[in-house]
Amino acid sequence: MPVCDGCGALVDDAHIRRRIERLELATRFRPIHISVLLIDSAPPARIEDYFYRPAADRSERSPASRAYFDALIQAAGVAPPASPSGEESALAEFQRRGFFLIAAIECPLDGGAALKAAIERTAPATLRRVNVSYKPKSIVLLSAETQPLIPVFQQTDWASRLLHDNGTPFALPLSSVRLASRLP
Repeated sequence: MPVCDGCGALVDDAHIRRRIERLELATRFRPIHISVLLIDSAPPARIEDYFYRPAADRSERSPASRAYFDALIQAAGVAPPASPSGEESALAEFQRRGFFLIAAIECPLDGGAALKAAIERTAPATLRRVNVSYKPKSIVLLSAETQPLIPVFQQTDWASRLLHDNGTPFALPLSSVRLASRLP
């Protein structure tokens, strides 16, 4: 079995295909110049709930996923989709404003100690991805599980561009107003 580059686990071909699908969906909405890089812990298990998968009908997403999508979109100053199929245009505007969302662990993992340990283990790789691939103007950490990334970024040139909520990542459910007030 191959080792997944996204999570470090021994996985089957289906796992690799799902990771590639998520990467392709995200790449479609990646800005050329990233102003704000949002880093969350891991993507959701259901592909229908993945942020960069525009839903043809918003009822495809779970209620928590819809709230998460709307909060991130609003934090970027974009109005939530008015129509059931408006997610694609909201994502395009999110991209145009220079926002991009990534996950510290690129594959779904259940929360708790295993996720926190995986984030701690892959923190140097996350920092490398930010330095080499993304090069944003600022970084925002989302969810308590990304707490181990704060000291990693604070020990680098990113310290002054790391936005946090009084020393901790912005908590989920995300207050888009609170996050938006901290953005450049």
